[in-house]
Amino acid sequence: MCLAAAYGSWAQSLYMPRNIQRAYQRQTRSWDGRPGPKYWQNRAEYRMEALLKMPEREVHGQAAIRYFNNSPDTLKNIRLKLAHDLYRKNAPRAFDLNPKAITEEGVELTVLLIREDTVEKSQWRRYATFLDVPLEEPLLPKQTLDLFVGWRFQMPPAAGAPREGIYDSTTWFVPYWYPQVAVYDDLHGWADVPYTGLQEMYNDFSNYEVRITVPANVMVWATGVWQNPSEVLQEEFYQRYLRAQMADTIVAIFSKQDYVDKRSFFRATETHTFEYRAEDVPDFAFATSSYYLWDATSVIVDTASNRRAFVSAAYKPQSLDFRHVCRIAADALRLMSQWLPGYPYPYPTMTVFNGSGGMEFPMMCNNGSTYPGSPTGLTVHETAHTYFPFLTGINEQDYAWMDEGWASFLDVLVTDSLEGKPTGRLRNYADVAGTDADVPPMVLSRHLSSPAYRIASYNRPQAAYFALYQMLGYERFHRCMTEYIQRWKGKHPQPFDFFFTWNDVAGENLNWFWKPWFFDWGYPDLAVVNVTKKGILVENTGNFPQTVSGVVVYEDGTEQTFWYSAEVWKNGQKTFVIPIRRRAAVKQVRLGHPQVSDADASNNVWPR
Repeated sequence: MCLAAAYGSWAQSLYMPRNIQRAYQRQTRSWDGRPGPKYWQNRAEYRMEALLKMPEREVHGQAAIRYFNNSPDTLKNIRLKLAHDLYRKNAPRAFDLNPKAITEEGVELTVLLIREDTVEKSQWRRYATFLDVPLEEPLLPKQTLDLFVGWRFQMPPAAGAPREGIYDSTTWFVPYWYPQVAVYDDLHGWADVPYTGLQEMYNDFSNYEVRITVPANVMVWATGVWQNPSEVLQEEFYQRYLRAQMADTIVAIFSKQDYVDKRSFFRATETHTFEYRAEDVPDFAFATSSYYLWDATSVIVDTASNRRAFVSAAYKPQSLDFRHVCRIAADALRLMSQWLPGYPYPYPTMTVFNGSGGMEFPMMCNNGSTYPGSPTGLTVHETAHTYFPFLTGINEQDYAWMDEGWASFLDVLVTDSLEGKPTGRLRNYADVAGTDADVPPMVLSRHLSSPAYRIASYNRPQAAYFALYQMLGYERFHRCMTEYIQRWKGKHPQPFDFFFTWNDVAGENLNWFWKPWFFDWGYPDLAVVNVTKKGILVENTGNFPQTVSGVVVYEDGTEQTFWYSAEVWKNGQKTFVIPIRRRAAVKQVRLGHPQVSDADASNNVWPR
């Protein structure tokens, strides 16, 4: 049997939709999990300017966009995403927004040029958060298209707006702010899921050059590398900024004492313009404030080259937990680079901005204060998203478990390691497993609403990844993880690329594991059935392969712990016998471990 046929036979036990099958037939994807010999993806270059009119709460922008059609297809239209049309009157939304955020116009387009020709409004097709524009001259394969767009919109108040908003007159977090060319891929053509406030991102990798103009007392933090700090900052603060670039300790670039002393941070007196540049990233976001504290440091993320990442925390003085966030973020990037996922952090910067909730963007997080609790779990979760979906360009609108599940897995292990105790955010899948809201993750995220969306995206995949990690062990798990990232960095993996890569690198067909956890209805449940001279009889009364863990208590007071990976259920058997290692009589057997999900705890103890 040829290798391709062998891999193809491996895939037969997993249901594959017809449009995904076509990608393998066309060789844009390979059965071994690699990008196919004919894999392609489109990209863009953005040169943008933003002007923030803070008293009016308005963003004014313009963008010169060059779009590269690397596909084999002739494109007869171009699709732009106007994500901020979420706030347009009568737009489809997953939940109610603050009525004060709703505007009549949404994003007001002031100019649209394609190939330097004006596109009249009558030629547009605008719906939900999309703008489709027909091309008089189709865009042929391997050709580029130049667009110019001007627009403006009003920022929403942060209360009641998802992931963004105005926190006070100068403190803003600004994502979804520019017209972005939608993804055109080998699976669906043009991406067609509107932004409704729930399902998150699917974006192409692009280059950004961005100029942001704000009042002269306002600082801007953004995706990418700041290009003109010496032109904006007064010399003393510029020198602090430079020192932090190579520091191992925290540098207070803007300190509380500086504000008490009424120091002037900036050279300008009326307005100033920040220039940022980012390469090969799927999005660009920024944030502003006139009074935030700014801590910064750096951390070695690639020991082979001693490459450092510049790490910042920007926060309001009242957020006492944020005094620790810069250190936490830097230590998290170090651990994620060297341990799990064990792949060097790929970007030059990371900024954790003190806004609200918890939301990730390339090189930016918008995180609320967790005081009096620890900010570690939230910081780790949002920075972990660097790998999924940003380094690997995952379609969160269809398969949110491919990024949220991994971030949830990492925020437990990395947080526990940083804190030195179990403090990570276990999602308690057992509490909801097997309920009517527990939907197989392979059901497209676009079709789900909460709570089914959150269970399928966070709870269930987190539990599955723990079982996988416990089964493969660190070395093999790490090898699979880093090879998956290496193959699909800067590209668009879909679930079968993930499944087949792990099969390939693990050296075995893991479909017996993937199928129940990701495709099937069901739940994990193990039960202690009986104790005999032959051993402890454990039954898989559910239908998911799960780690067998627990403790045997003997009549003499001694205990024996046991731990067997989910591989014991590999061949479909429903029972497993745990050998008893001592001759003493068994008093009690208890199944269970915090990182092992079991839907029914009532059958976990013998005798009943």
